[in-house]
Amino acid sequence: MREGHREFVESWLRRRAGTASAPLLAADALAAVWDRARRSLSELALVALARCALDAAARDFTVLADARLGPHGFELPEAPAAVLLPALGGLLIEFLSLVEETSGAILAPALEAELLRVGGGRRTPPQGIRPLRAE
Repeated sequence: MREGHREFVESWLRRRAGTASAPLLAADALAAVWDRARRSLSELALVALARCALDAAARDFTVLADARLGPHGFELPEAPAAVLLPALGGLLIEFLSLVEETSGAILAPALEAELLRVGGGRRTPPQGIRPLRAE
C-alpha cells in the first residue's frame, strides 16, 4: 500500500468514523472523490486509475475483491464497519496516490479537500500548527 496519503486518510477516517454509518460514509466519500476527479480527468483515465487503485487495495483488503466500478464510481460490497472502514481507507490511499503520481501532484489536494467535506466538521490542523486568528 502506498504511504504518501496514509496519514491524511487515517486522520480523516478517525474523525469521521463515528459521524455516520460506515456504508453511508464510504459511499459519500467515494462519490465526492470520484465526482471531483471526473471534472479534471477523462473518463478513460479516471476508470483506469480507479481500476488500478481497486486492484492494489484488494490485495490488502479482501472485502474489496467484490467491489466494482460502475458508471458513478466505486461500488463497495456490504460489510461490517470494522471491515469496511479500513478497506475504504486503503482504497482512498491508493486512489489519491495514483492521482497524485499521474497529475504531477496537482489534483490530489483537490480530492483531499473534497474528502474533508464528507462527514461534516471542519478540517483539524496537523499537530503543532495553530489556525490563524483574525486580530
